[in-house]
Amino acid sequence: MQQQTGIIILAAGASLRMGQPKQLMTFEGKSLVRLAADAALVDKRHVVMVVLGAHADAVARELAGTGVRLVTNSGWQSGMASSIRVGVESLLDAAPDITSCILAVCDQPFLSATVLEGLKSAQLTSGKGIAASAYDNTYGTPALFTRPYFKYLLQLEGQEGAKKVIRQYSADTVMYPFEKGRTDIDTMEEYNQLTHQMISVEAAKEIISRSLPEWNRSVQLHLAEAAGHVAAADVVAGGDFPRFAQSSMDGYAIRFQDKDRELEIAGEIPAGASELFRLKAGKALRIFTGAPMPAGADTVVMQEKVTVTAEGMLLVRDEELSAGLNVRPRGSEVSEGAVAMTAGTFLSAAAIGFLAGIGKTQVEVVATPAIVIIVTGNELQEPGLPLGYGQVYESNSIQLRSALKHIGINDITVRHVKDDPAMLTQALADALGSFDMVLLVGGVSVGDYDFVANAAVKAGVRQGFHRVRQKPGKPLFFGTLEDKLVFGLPGNPSSALTCFYMYVAPALEAMLGRPHGSRKLFARTTHAYRKKAGLTHFLKAFFDGTAVTPLHAQESYRLHSFAQANCFLVLGEASTGCEAGDEVEIQLLNL
Repeated sequence: MQQQTGIIILAAGASLRMGQPKQLMTFEGKSLVRLAADAALVDKRHVVMVVLGAHADAVARELAGTGVRLVTNSGWQSGMASSIRVGVESLLDAAPDITSCILAVCDQPFLSATVLEGLKSAQLTSGKGIAASAYDNTYGTPALFTRPYFKYLLQLEGQEGAKKVIRQYSADTVMYPFEKGRTDIDTMEEYNQLTHQMISVEAAKEIISRSLPEWNRSVQLHLAEAAGHVAAADVVAGGDFPRFAQSSMDGYAIRFQDKDRELEIAGEIPAGASELFRLKAGKALRIFTGAPMPAGADTVVMQEKVTVTAEGMLLVRDEELSAGLNVRPRGSEVSEGAVAMTAGTFLSAAAIGFLAGIGKTQVEVVATPAIVIIVTGNELQEPGLPLGYGQVYESNSIQLRSALKHIGINDITVRHVKDDPAMLTQALADALGSFDMVLLVGGVSVGDYDFVANAAVKAGVRQGFHRVRQKPGKPLFFGTLEDKLVFGLPGNPSSALTCFYMYVAPALEAMLGRPHGSRKLFARTTHAYRKKAGLTHFLKAFFDGTAVTPLHAQESYRLHSFAQANCFLVLGEASTGCEAGDEVEIQLLNL
């Protein structure tokens, strides 16, 4: 019989030094307790028990629907030993035949399924009764205990933890190296240090993707205003289209059974004819594309495949003619009551034309979010006014508004805030009450006057990440508050626009169900470029349809070269550059 392992996650503490429930603080877009639970749940055979205490209701809501089992330690204030005891007893009640358990805490953000599997493998391979994590020249959690050691865990008292049992039975303990286990979160300083660690471009995109809200708002628009939107509901045809059988060619309407006869041309039917023509046997009617088929006719012969005799009689010269050829039957486009267009269809010019062609004047579309751009900086001056010493023209709100409008977002508000933490926190809190997305511009790096990230957290925003291993745009911030999205963009104009194209625009497109405006291609570069490994570089470049040329002036404050670019040349973290003629990745921009 296969051995079964239980995972006990201790999440009962009050987090007094943190000023908020530590269990719910976030790292890379997930709460610490959710990170631990997700790691434990990767192996579906695990019985996962989470011990709650001080913030039981809030933590339970965070873990709702995950599949973990929750147990509350009413005596959590007496110390960690009581939570271990409650966890072990509950595990034995839930799975009496359990053979081992792993004790884990929820404040080790780098706990992973790989670590848990490593502990199990180390114990099985060594035959020892305990497998403990080793880091920073010490040992501790997560730690695996086989069934014989459960009784010692149940005997712990007060603040005693797993370490006491490991130390007491060190001869029966195998160490599993887990260097990242040294990172645990006990103070705000440690948390701030953790959340300022840079993450990869791919990780940033993944965090944003899984943070997107379900967007189900819709609005009715006139067809003339609906291009570029997405249909929010199925469109049902109000009738058959075409409304009548019609010719798809310029030619002659005949009865197929008369194709081998000499036919009299009895008249003609123009497109838009308002009267119903009738075709008698042995006759043909001249007909034009789009004209209604006469009663009695079932086939149209192309005008190029007939001969008209001197006497005005028609001879069919089409050996491939078949009954019904070149006729559009009534309802062949769409029949009455049928779904003419499904929800989620992108309303291109052709889609708009189709809806107009079936008589629609309005369409229900996915509504676009309301977005506020909050620009920070005491040094900013409105374009058109004289610059004082140390001032620069504020261009970010203008370029971002333009970029948003280009992708069909029109509900845009711009606000300016001075470099004052209290004012910024209040402005952000107000914005989150009124808007669906906030673009904070400036103040996201680590300078003394860069305090957007702290203001966001104070306003209740759950941080997804702050700082990405990329250039430009390293200090990018992202967070959420319920279904609201917050992006903190760097103040340098080129960096801000790069982050918009790489992160903000794709998030909006995904939310609204729109096709991606940018496309990834591969092309040969015309010039060499050198970089150090460690950061992904987004180089402003121009693609001529065959080759790509990196442009001059790649610095993050330079927009002149950006104005000439139509793509990014992307060099990944591991890359040290490219040579002329190398095939490289490019990201075409939706300009």
